[in-house]
Amino acid sequence: MMLRRTWPLALVVLLVAVGPVCAQEAPRWGYVEAGYIDFSPDEGDSDNGVFGGVSFEILKMIHLVAEYDSVGDFSFWNAGGGWHGLLGEQADLFAEVKWQDVSVDTGTNDVDDNGYTVAGGVRWMLGDRFEVKGSVARTDLDEAGDDVTFKAEGLFFLLGNKLGLGASYETGDSDTLRAFARWNFR
Repeated sequence: MMLRRTWPLALVVLLVAVGPVCAQEAPRWGYVEAGYIDFSPDEGDSDNGVFGGVSFEILKMIHLVAEYDSVGDFSFWNAGGGWHGLLGEQADLFAEVKWQDVSVDTGTNDVDDNGYTVAGGVRWMLGDRFEVKGSVARTDLDEAGDDVTFKAEGLFFLLGNKLGLGASYETGDSDTLRAFARWNFR
């Protein structure tokens, strides 16, 4: 519990420490990533799982995204696209629209729900090897209603900025902590 409350503060301290470094390149929008999830809904049991995702830059300022999460009895699919740019070489504003599908399979009670997510935020390269991301999203599911979430993410790059190791924290009707690896295509 204490870790969930203190790691966002640690991320802010790290951002302030690294902030003055000048970035050499823009955030990359073509990648594949996978990792671990610690999922804690406001109602229900917490559980751990895995996720995998992909993003493709199809035009200079357009990207496609898809992700699958498997956490205990929950399965989450999303796919969509977005726009990015406007802040120069080191940072991008972005906006995304994604279709969402949520399945809960408890053995005795199966529930499927779908809807959409609209998200926006900023990705910023702080130096040659560190990227941060902040976003806000609104998800509207047919039966479960809507939820607004806030997300903070940090990513450290290795191997000529091909391999990234990162962590993110998202809060709303559930708290989600992720640790992951990302491989950039270019």
